[in-house]
Amino acid sequence: MRLIAALKGANYTNFLLVGALSIVFYSSCKENTILPPDLVPPIDNINTFGDTIEVISNNFLQDSLLTGGIRNGVRVSNSPSFFHALGTIANDQYMGRTWASIHVEVLPPTPGYTFKSGTNRVIDSIVLSIPYKNAYGDTVSVSSTQNFKLYRSLKAFSRDSSQYDFTTDVPDYGNLLAQKSVNFSTMKYDSVLIGGKKQEPQLRFQLASWFKDSLEAQVALGSSGSLADYTKFLAWWNGFYIEGDTLNGNALGYFDTYRTRMSIYYRYDNTSGQPDTTVDVFSFDPTNCNRFNHITRNYTGKPAAAYINSTAVGGDSILFLQNEPGLSGFIRLPGLHNRENVIVNKAELSFVAVSWTDTLLAGLIPRLQMFKSDTAGNDSVLEDYNVFGTGIVDGRRYALTVGGVTYTQYKFIITHSVQKIISQKDSTFRLKVMGLNIGYPAAFRSIVGGSANVNPFFRPKLYLVYTKIDK
Repeated sequence: MRLIAALKGANYTNFLLVGALSIVFYSSCKENTILPPDLVPPIDNINTFGDTIEVISNNFLQDSLLTGGIRNGVRVSNSPSFFHALGTIANDQYMGRTWASIHVEVLPPTPGYTFKSGTNRVIDSIVLSIPYKNAYGDTVSVSSTQNFKLYRSLKAFSRDSSQYDFTTDVPDYGNLLAQKSVNFSTMKYDSVLIGGKKQEPQLRFQLASWFKDSLEAQVALGSSGSLADYTKFLAWWNGFYIEGDTLNGNALGYFDTYRTRMSIYYRYDNTSGQPDTTVDVFSFDPTNCNRFNHITRNYTGKPAAAYINSTAVGGDSILFLQNEPGLSGFIRLPGLHNRENVIVNKAELSFVAVSWTDTLLAGLIPRLQMFKSDTAGNDSVLEDYNVFGTGIVDGRRYALTVGGVTYTQYKFIITHSVQKIISQKDSTFRLKVMGLNIGYPAAFRSIVGGSANVNPFFRPKLYLVYTKIDK
């Protein structure tokens, strides 16, 4: 596994909200009882007590990642730090197959675009390029090569609507624009020379000659052609669609589609009658263009398949956690609302990764995040993030050594929420937990113990430190 990035966020709206809370706010809770961790009183079993609370955990498929367009005021296409996945992981031994394709648009540098003045113009080539960021999966094996094909998109996607991981493009499969083989084991070292200058690693497609002819014809039409203004251009050319072989591959590459470029290289005779060369660049324009990711998971025949959207009363023995889109853990805290009212000094919810999880090619999630989920299935940012910030709520991965054996543990401090459950007798409170994703969808996964695990050590635990209220 070679993705060198921290991850954050499940569905993209929540991802931005949680991200905005990364500064720790030590504002006080409405109940005025929540204490910073360094002020939690010691357990003396006279005034302050410790107790482990029952947790029920089930697997749940979370398939609603916004990858393009807009929702609830959040416009994902305008975020330069949200990257798009491309490629296939064909055979994760626990979670099956994942593959991803990309839709991206470009615009002329100006409305009413024309080629530079001169005569005898000849286009040498048109190249679509997208900078490479990272890869997730097997980037070590020499078999890391995947073949990608580029097509014209036949469907218009408004940037004022929402495109999710399950949104499908309509490519013009009858007219291949270009194809390119990429080896993710070497791509981060690859570079190209353009104009004598070394460029960053990038995915580059040299477009077919029929596209050159079509573009030239539109330019020649002047004000009646598609390059007269941006609206006409996007109506003529809905964008590009890139896909790979959905059955073969062992890594996902991540590309900076925000910096997509279409470069037109051409020769012409300038106004002095001398031969000259130049390049015109069409770019992704966040004010007018759209971009999105289509990501598919297929768990068929793998251990995770038997647990998807489980309704087991006592929960599942293991939880398969991924960055969205993918599997999450649905968490219930039965009976907590029936406890006598107390001052909750600390509530720590922890998960332990099962020891048989492989980490060589599919590394563990660096950090988990948590959402509140209502009875209708709607998710919202957990209030604890607002009260204390992500630094206190945590969710990071830690090493836990027991009996000389080191395990991976994830911990959350959810004191505010637990206090409200007890004080307000809230029987409807639910949680979801999954990978925290900063703009790298579908990367990383962890397998942790569930509430029905035969080994109590691996079960999720909610540990309370609380003070009884004098009556």
